[in-house]
Formats: sequence, C-alpha cells, structure tokens
Amino acid sequence: MQMAFIDQPQWDLTIPKGVDLSLWAKHLAHSVAREPFNLINHVRRVRLHLACNDADASFGAMLDLHLVLGDKGISLRGSLLRQLKKILPQDRYDLFLKHYKPGLRPDQSLPASRHSVLGNFFAGNTILVKKETPRTTPSLKQQNPLDLAREELNFGDVSKAQQILEEALIEAPKTPELHHELLELYSHTRSLEDLIRMQERLGNNIVIALEEWNQTRSKLEN
Repeated sequence: MQMAFIDQPQWDLTIPKGVDLSLWAKHLAHSVAREPFNLINHVRRVRLHLACNDADASFGAMLDLHLVLGDKGISLRGSLLRQLKKILPQDRYDLFLKHYKPGLRPDQSLPASRHSVLGNFFAGNTILVKKETPRTTPSLKQQNPLDLAREELNFGDVSKAQQILEEALIEAPKTPELHHELLELYSHTRSLEDLIRMQERLGNNIVIALEEWNQTRSKLEN
C-alpha cells in the first residue's frame, strides 16, 4: 500500500491495515523529522517498533520523543516506557528511567542511535531540530480552527479539540470541513450524546452535511 493513499485520522494511533511495516516505519520517521513537535507521529512510531519487537528502533524513536518533550509529558513518557520495558536492553531502559522526571536535554551526552532522526550524535553532542518560531503570533480568531483542533489532538486533548470544532461550527455552519472533522471525532470517541446535542444546536444548519450527520448518528446508535 502506498503511503500517500493512507487516510489515517489525525488521532488514530493504530497501524493501518494492509500497510507494509517497513514502509510505514520510514514514513513515520520522515514525518517526525519534518514535524518534530507532532507528538501523534512520535507515539505511532514507538508503538509500531514495539509491535515489531524491534528494540533498536524503539530506542531511537523513544529517544526522539524524549528530546522533543524535555521535562514535559511525564505521563506519556512513563506509559510508553512501561510498555517498552520488555524489549529494551537494561542500560537503555535505565537511561530513560533515570531521566523520567528531569527528561533528556539535547546538549547532554547520549548513546548513538541510527534510528534517531532528530539527533546528531558526534562526540556525544546532540543537536535537536528546532521548531521555527513565527515573528508574530496570530490571535485565536485569525487562526484556522481546524489547525487549532488538530494541534490539540496532537497533544492528546480530545475534549479541547471538540470544543474548538463545535464553537467554530456554530460560527461558520456552512463550512463542510468543520462538519466532517467534528463528525469524525464523534465517531472515533463514540460520543453519541454530544452529537445529538450539537445536532440540536445547529438545527437546519446541518443541511449542508445532512447525509454525513445521519450516517454518523446511525453508526453510533447501532
């Protein structure tokens, strides 16, 4: 299956059915290198290598995640580390365990890993790909609500993403993309009550995506 034809929901952490695992691993590595702060792809990558029982690749993927998070994301790092304990060599596991609370710093000496895409491990010096900071930060109203919602999903805050999409849809009910994104979220989280509540709030404004609303509701009711 070609990577370009994989239509995976933004928050889906599972391995796509029928995908070539080696190609999927390369795709995720490129995605992490291109968007270092997209945590969803980091987690997908760690889980893929864990499923393949690949200790070296798991270490490289976990190392990249730690370099991005620093001392943040303790619960996420801890959850993944517990899963990786069964396959990581003891010294690699101990490295992450030792830095569980303080996190890893890009300037500290770290073991080399050919599977890491964010580190340059010459002479023990790790250089993290830095995220570009825009000169000006647009206000919330100037930002695309779809981008804002997807950013929240990247950090695992589904309820915040749902709130953003719902508020945006109330303000712009004739935007098909907002209907589609919100309905995908309802479907993924099995939120029938929220769907019905939102359907009542929108009233006749769902007509632009009436078929998709009806299909999603029917799916959740069955």
